[in-house]
Amino acid sequence: MKRLVVGVAALAALTAACYAGTETTAGTAAKEYKQVQTPSCFSDQEWQVDAFGAYEVGKGPDHAGPIHDHGWGGGVAVNYFFMRYFGLSAEGSWLEGHDAALPSDHFSDRRTQFQSPVGNLIFRYPIDKWCIAPYAYIGGGATMDGSAWAVGDVGVGLEYRLIPNKLGIFTDGRWNYYGDRDGHDTQNNFMIRAGARVVF
Repeated sequence: MKRLVVGVAALAALTAACYAGTETTAGTAAKEYKQVQTPSCFSDQEWQVDAFGAYEVGKGPDHAGPIHDHGWGGGVAVNYFFMRYFGLSAEGSWLEGHDAALPSDHFSDRRTQFQSPVGNLIFRYPIDKWCIAPYAYIGGGATMDGSAWAVGDVGVGLEYRLIPNKLGIFTDGRWNYYGDRDGHDTQNNFMIRAGARVVF
């Protein structure tokens, strides 16, 4: 009998030692699901350098603006976005077209080059899901070919990021307004740009 009591006590002590420090939990552990965030293709603050081709539509022999006929060329721009949705741009473009200041009877021979420095305020709306950003801008500057014409512009465009926060392509169209001169109302014109954008 004594041996039985000692054996039971030893077994109880051994069982208690086996379970010492073991934490038991009741119920089923709940699984946590975290929503996957879409990576951003556009930084809140970024520098951009553009290189683009450009086409400007003239208005024919009666046009009073600087580009009489169609103009072809290109340019470069530097943009800085100080907020996710707002930025500033400084742009220079060079186009070859017809000079409206020369007599219309020599229209076919009067080709000239135009330089246009302009600055713009840009508003964009990035859509990271598709890596695109529609944008609009407004600003002004000058068009020069020996003489200078003040110009205001307003435009809209679309950018697509080939590599998020690094490389994109874009295209846009703008309306150039040269004001009323010499009683003509046909001096304004339309310009299309398309190019590549490196982002820093």
